[in-house]
Amino acid sequence: MHTSVPARLLLGLASAVLLVGCGGSETATTSSDSGAGTSSTTTASAAAPDSDGADSADAAQADGWQTVELTDATGETFTVADLVGRPVFVENFATWCGNCRRQLGDTQRAAPTAGSDAVFIALSVETELDADDMAEYAADNEFANIRFAVISPEMLAAMEDAFGNSSLNPHSTPHVVVAADGSAGEMVTGFESPEDILASLGLG
Repeated sequence: MHTSVPARLLLGLASAVLLVGCGGSETATTSSDSGAGTSSTTTASAAAPDSDGADSADAAQADGWQTVELTDATGETFTVADLVGRPVFVENFATWCGNCRRQLGDTQRAAPTAGSDAVFIALSVETELDADDMAEYAADNEFANIRFAVISPEMLAAMEDAFGNSSLNPHSTPHVVVAADGSAGEMVTGFESPEDILASLGLG
């Protein structure tokens, strides 16, 4: 007895579903937070599928944070993806954080050397921070070459999905470089000198 056409189609569909369920996916792994005194990194790595065979959604989230709209201290909206074409140094901070102020000082010292060859962004994890207060913070600390913006709740969630909780701990001075082609590098925590920052941007 020959298998009917509908039965063969059903068998084909079932096979396709099984193959999709067995595929690998990219997920973010997070290093333990060792504090700002020691540099550590968070990297993306290949991971096995979930035990139920379902595809992980982490891969889609890994770079999704780059497309979330931000509003800077001047009221202008932008996304990190808008800046593709030159490397972008993205640093998460809080206005109350002393470690952040210290690291932003080194970032500010690196920025004039980089000039127009790179972009420097500081993202406040204080989602309710007023733009005027953020602008005042930047002016008071003479961070003239860094573009400041407040992380929205959507951006907060997207960065946590991509890099883990350590990326949102301002005390650990988390920062990441997005290459000119839009690919995000490792999330680094700990202090980095202006020379280290320039080297991470390929400008050292």
